[in-house]
Amino acid sequence: MKSTAHILLLLAALCITPALSAQSSSVRKETRKGNREYKQQHFDRAEVNYRRALHQDSTAYRTQYNLGNTLYRQKKYDEAIQHFDHALAQPGLSDSERSRILHNRGNSYLKAGLAKENRAEGMQQFQQAVNDYQEALKLTPKNDDTRYNLSYAKKMLQQAQQQQQQQQQGGGQNQDNKDNKDNKDKQGNNGQDKQQNQQDQNNQQNQQQQQQQQQNQQQRQQQKQQQRQQQQKKQDAERLLEAVKNNEKNTMKENAKKVEVATPRNIEKDW
Repeated sequence: MKSTAHILLLLAALCITPALSAQSSSVRKETRKGNREYKQQHFDRAEVNYRRALHQDSTAYRTQYNLGNTLYRQKKYDEAIQHFDHALAQPGLSDSERSRILHNRGNSYLKAGLAKENRAEGMQQFQQAVNDYQEALKLTPKNDDTRYNLSYAKKMLQQAQQQQQQQQQGGGQNQDNKDNKDNKDKQGNNGQDKQQNQQDQNNQQNQQQQQQQQQNQQQRQQQKQQQRQQQQKKQDAERLLEAVKNNEKNTMKENAKKVEVATPRNIEKDW
């Protein structure tokens, strides 16, 4: 069985067609030049000739088709698809002509998908390739090349879907792991917050106790000061009282002496 790549390239080479007789001589001339350059694998030169022809007549569907093949050979798959679209948009195409265009546009979609970094990124292109091959087979059911390419495109599409599913599951697991980590971090932070709160409470209690001790000490000092003051007042009062008593005694003695001196002697009267 031919490899897929061989089939794709072979089909693109075989599908170069001569220009329509209804086209102007200048369009046919540029198209024939493009065909010759294409057969010699001078694809960049062929592209120039086809573009010159289309500049004069953009409705030349076979020139659009041949330019699409030339761009395909240069791995410009997105541009090739655009020109196959233009070719398909032209009226009056036969089933075989439409089938060839669909087949080669499917090749471009398939190659574009394979050019992605992984299968999942090319899933849309693989799906488009499957659609084009299926439409082409409806028009030409006996085309084995299209049938083979369809089978290969379905296989690539399946791989892309599986890879995307794995990535989504992996992303979900990563999110779960992240959530678990966040929960652990949150729990750890909560534990740290609780510990910090407990430490703050302890510090506050210690501070309050220190303040209470200072207040008690101040009160005791005040009480002692008051007691000393009261004791001093008592002692002063006692000294004052003692002084008063002593003063009174001295006064009484002095008075007694005065009385004694003043008392006349008891003498007899002189008759």
